[in-house]
Amino acid sequence: MAVHALHLGIAYELEEVAEDEWHWSFVPASGIAQAGKVVGEAEWAMVVVRRAIEGWHALNERSEAA
Repeated sequence: MAVHALHLGIAYELEEVAEDEWHWSFVPASGIAQAGKVVGEAEWAMVVVRRAIEGWHALNERSEAA
């Protein structure tokens, strides 16, 4: 199963590669691709990738403000 969605304007992909094992990735408009792995249910994997995007956003906003 694969999920393609948007969070905070960034498209991400979440793919189940084995039972309860997920790979996630996103490519921000300005920056390098980010990726990771999550073991758990689909809902948890979605929380993890969205938090990663939120973390990227927080770091990006700080560097633009400086």
